[in-house]
Amino acid sequence: MKAMGTWLVSIDLPIEAASPGEAVDQFWTYVRELGPSELPVFVAPTDDELAMLAYVQGEQVNLDPEEAP
Repeated sequence: MKAMGTWLVSIDLPIEAASPGEAVDQFWTYVRELGPSELPVFVAPTDDELAMLAYVQGEQVNLDPEEAP
């Protein structure tokens, strides 16, 4: 059995807005509209944030444009 760990999970979206409240509203709109099939989620162990990996629909993906085929 795999050992349990503590993970940091985040969604980062660059949002232009007139106020912090508007930015939050737009953030949740994007999250609902894109959902897990399009929105990348970033995961890293709490003790090693540099080990962050991107996932879409539970599958690891490479989002580095310099490494794209």
